[in-house]
Amino acid sequence: MTRKKPTSSDVAKLAGVSQPTVSMILNHYEHVRFSQETVQKVMEACEKLNYRTPSARRDDWEVRENKSLLAMCPSFTNLYYVNLLEAMSVQAQERGYSLNVFPGRRDRSLEEQFVRLASQQGAAGVLLLYKPVNGSVLKQLTDRLPVVAICDKTEAADMDIIELDSEKLGAIVAEHLLCLGHRKVAYISTQLTKEYPARMLRLKGMRDAFARARVSPYNIRVCTMDSEKIDCTPQITTYETGYCLGKRVVEKYEDITALVGMNDMVAIGIMDAITDKKYRIPQDYSVCGCDNTIISQYRQISMTSVEHFDVNRGREAVDVLIRKIEEGSREGELGPSSAVRVEFAPKLVVRGSTGPCRRKK
Repeated sequence: MTRKKPTSSDVAKLAGVSQPTVSMILNHYEHVRFSQETVQKVMEACEKLNYRTPSARRDDWEVRENKSLLAMCPSFTNLYYVNLLEAMSVQAQERGYSLNVFPGRRDRSLEEQFVRLASQQGAAGVLLLYKPVNGSVLKQLTDRLPVVAICDKTEAADMDIIELDSEKLGAIVAEHLLCLGHRKVAYISTQLTKEYPARMLRLKGMRDAFARARVSPYNIRVCTMDSEKIDCTPQITTYETGYCLGKRVVEKYEDITALVGMNDMVAIGIMDAITDKKYRIPQDYSVCGCDNTIISQYRQISMTSVEHFDVNRGREAVDVLIRKIEEGSREGELGPSSAVRVEFAPKLVVRGSTGPCRRKK
């Protein structure tokens, strides 16, 4: 006769509490608190019944057979992330898995919700499209599940990541503009804070390239809404950021001859601002983006940008994660302890938005 597996209701009965209480304690609900005595009763009942939650039992058949992946994305308005998710979804489907997406938005409370969701859904593995702002979230995830992140190579040393090299990307852009004769450049970005390391590293790469060319790194003017003291709502889009700051640059800084957007949507806003001010691209101003999204390739836009192979990156992330899941299932643990590091070198794609500097320096 097959022995019936214990349930959370069995735990509740033995501990003398309700089943929802057991569920909330075992799933670590953030805003619910119980006395130490109640928690101890529940944990002792779990141990006596040999009851473990699915998230804690990585060797269970049910978990091994789970084919659901969970991804956390910072933004759905940036086409770079949309392209990544599309590639991930296609690859997951081809490998017999499904992919569900959660908006992390670089928000600490949302990231905590993501951890609970991953536990409640019994996800087989997790894909992070950025390194969580909440440091404890990353540890909670890696302690419980196979995790693969797509983030800058400087951000994580002890986990599986598909690497970005934002510093090299910035250097490629700067070297291109220097070769065209540009010596006064504006770098236009949304917030530049430690929560957005890729933006800071792109700027560092540009400054280092200027220094190597014996041009002052301070010739790169950094423009954000804060630095330019432009009032804006928290919901302002990256396109609107590029438009407002691009307009400010051509109105205020006569020596600037090239503008770089932190991503393609910012750069497209810059291009529209320059056109609306009756200047020509690239005759009066050169403009460069950073992600080589599909929009940059449209003939009427024809924007120079940097390809960092987001489709390949997304598919590779899924493959690494599934390999980690399936190796862990065979070995009864989370898989090899060594960290996998994969990098696709960025490549400049030159189009019609950049040209020789034709204004006096």
